[in-house]
Amino acid sequence: MSQINRRTLLSSFAVVPALSTLSACGKAAAPADILRVGLGGGPDSLDPLKAEFAAAALLFRQFYLPVVGYGPKGGPAPGFATSWTPSNNNKTWTFEIAQGLTWSDGKAIDSKDVLDSLRMGADKKTAYADASELYMIKGYRDCVVDGKDPTTIGVSAPSPTRLIIELAVSDAAFWSRMQEFYPVPMHAIAAHGEKWTELDKIVVSGPYKPIERSQTRLVFDKNPKGGWVEGMPSQISVEAIEDSSTRLRMFQSGDLDLAQDPPLLRAADFAKEFGTQYQRFPAPRLVYMSFNTKKPQFQDADVRRALAMGFDRSVIANAVMRGSVEPAGRYVRDQAQPKYDPEGARAILSAKGFSATNPLRFELLVTKDDRERAAIQMVDMWKQIGVEATMFAADSSAIVSRLNGFDFEAAIVRIDKGMKSDAIDLMASWGEGGTAYSHQWKDPAFNQALSDARAESEPAARLAKTLAAEDILMKACPVTGVWFFPSSWLVAERVTGGIEGIAPIIWPSLKLTKA
Repeated sequence: MSQINRRTLLSSFAVVPALSTLSACGKAAAPADILRVGLGGGPDSLDPLKAEFAAAALLFRQFYLPVVGYGPKGGPAPGFATSWTPSNNNKTWTFEIAQGLTWSDGKAIDSKDVLDSLRMGADKKTAYADASELYMIKGYRDCVVDGKDPTTIGVSAPSPTRLIIELAVSDAAFWSRMQEFYPVPMHAIAAHGEKWTELDKIVVSGPYKPIERSQTRLVFDKNPKGGWVEGMPSQISVEAIEDSSTRLRMFQSGDLDLAQDPPLLRAADFAKEFGTQYQRFPAPRLVYMSFNTKKPQFQDADVRRALAMGFDRSVIANAVMRGSVEPAGRYVRDQAQPKYDPEGARAILSAKGFSATNPLRFELLVTKDDRERAAIQMVDMWKQIGVEATMFAADSSAIVSRLNGFDFEAAIVRIDKGMKSDAIDLMASWGEGGTAYSHQWKDPAFNQALSDARAESEPAARLAKTLAAEDILMKACPVTGVWFFPSSWLVAERVTGGIEGIAPIIWPSLKLTKA
């Protein structure tokens, strides 16, 4: 059974309370070379194999190197590896590992660090939190799920500078999998066990190293062995602040240089007030409805499709959400949206025996945030087609528990794929074994269609095969999209640099101008 993990979050759950120390008035004097960041939550672990929260995934980019890094517009750049070459119809990938890299304690980095980390992540006892993202590696799923020997996975290190990964299925963009995989220091784990991430023991590979951690704060200094970038901030101070309005006020008062996701519904106001300091980036972040297909009401795909047809996403996006989000009737972006069709939905439900005197009834789980506002409108629209949905609003942790236990009928949830913008990755979250598998729907044809799309490298053919997979998903309708929402940041004037086309989330690429 797959659990809802860090890529599927109903809100910024497991965050710490909002800070109470705001500037009383005026703007605070910004420390000359310290980048101050306000996030919606803190990390659950500093171990990249264990962490499940979105905040952890963001923070890892600052103090660990991935196998493949992020370049302009999210494309590949050197990380542990300097090159990555496919062969055997994209089923064999050879990674050349950089020479001269070291861990923060001075130990040299080589291909065996990546090999051993992948094996550790495949071990059922220490399985990588996002293991399903690597199930295309030969034997990986068998080890994670069935407990087979992790040394049997299709990964080898024939030399200190070469790593070879064998896939069970062809994947023309497998390099992108390695952008979110951070090898861990096996020698530190061998020396300290699970305590290796304590601040006096932690060993890292990236430009920064954590030096202070509390419930609400994480501070990074430059890692002397970390390959500094000229002009990068000397220190980073990160505050975990649950309330988006509090993050906004701290930015306005000069206490933050970067503020993540200010209040979504005020996007139009921020664009006017802050101009270029308010930055929005298209992101694979989706609010959607999941149907528990094992429940009697939702065993019929026609009934699920009727509900998808029976609410107007444009009204939700433009009126309820004030134009701050994008309607999401499709999973492949930039495709024509399906039409709102209450008459067609009513006809389907009537053919299934539902009527005004015998309405379709179900409970709709939703978190107490913007999704609750949308759910009220959706429930009202469904009334027009003979549906009686009862809302149950709760905090996110309670809903996550019910999703993981399949103890629900329908739920409005959200998924955040981080930097994985490919629609294939998004849809794979709902395939069997995916990271958002709460609906209990299975279809081998869908999984095969995703594999066919992954294998294709020619852009037009890849899109066609992606649309074929989407068609299967939309006809079965175990989930239905509501809206896509952007990654939004408030960025102080003194912050410059960054990587073209992506949000300011790789902080070593930023610079602080002098006062």
